[in-house]
Amino acid sequence: MIMSKVADSRMSAFSPSAKISVVQVEVTDSARELERSHLCGPTAGLIQAEALAGVALLGSELSLPDETVSLRLKVSGPVAGVLVEAAADGGLRGYTQVKVMNDLDACEELDASAALGEMAEVQVVRSVPGKILSSGATDVSPASVSRGLEQYFRLSLQRHVLIQISALAYGGFIDCARGVLIECLPDGNREQFSRITRLVEDGTVLECLDSSASLATLCETVGLSDCAFQPAKPLRFACRCSPERVEAMLASMPKPDLEAMILENRPAQVFCHMCGKGYQVGLERIAEILRSSG
Repeated sequence: MIMSKVADSRMSAFSPSAKISVVQVEVTDSARELERSHLCGPTAGLIQAEALAGVALLGSELSLPDETVSLRLKVSGPVAGVLVEAAADGGLRGYTQVKVMNDLDACEELDASAALGEMAEVQVVRSVPGKILSSGATDVSPASVSRGLEQYFRLSLQRHVLIQISALAYGGFIDCARGVLIECLPDGNREQFSRITRLVEDGTVLECLDSSASLATLCETVGLSDCAFQPAKPLRFACRCSPERVEAMLASMPKPDLEAMILENRPAQVFCHMCGKGYQVGLERIAEILRSSG
């Protein structure tokens, strides 16, 4: 059945008594757009949706206007890997290394875990143009977006977090993609956090996500009744690729390569691997780029 949803957004809450923070994201529209842009099979689309929810949660950490955070998983399963990115302005993009897995795509029930496999190398990188601000890496088995992120927070940042991600498909297409991150601050109520951990383990929190429960409802469900809520921040599928960037890339190519395109009557065909969009640069424009390069 088709699940109810809200517009893509990130919401946050904080319990002052328990000193526990909660971040919830909805990325269904972005996951659908990305699935269509890359012409993904349903299994790759589902994995892409899970990873997009994960990196959207990481995006709550961004503090600079032009900052981005990327989440990369290199896995032993047939999907091979996934790379997703969140920008400070709410933009989301990414791709899976393998987009069609016929055997898994033909299954009546999609199994992302079978596509991810037993092992994953997880890497998180925060950066601004031209500079890496921080990075962390960890291995996780079995491969999982949520477990990989929990381990990254625990080992690389020494922070206690719980992460749940709900990504579901209906009729071979993304039906919902959302996630929640619950963190106990260093001086937080560990007994309360342990109780919330049990609600994660017994599926209560995932059920809230599956049913598109509001952040207020989720907080009440886990016993955080005194939360203060921050205004929602909109998220969206967006990529930084553009015709100008494509032409700048061509201008950086060796002159013999540009000359060969003109001699062979071969316009430039460029596809952005992060969003799937294609660009064509005609021969006249290539000649202009060649002349302007001196």
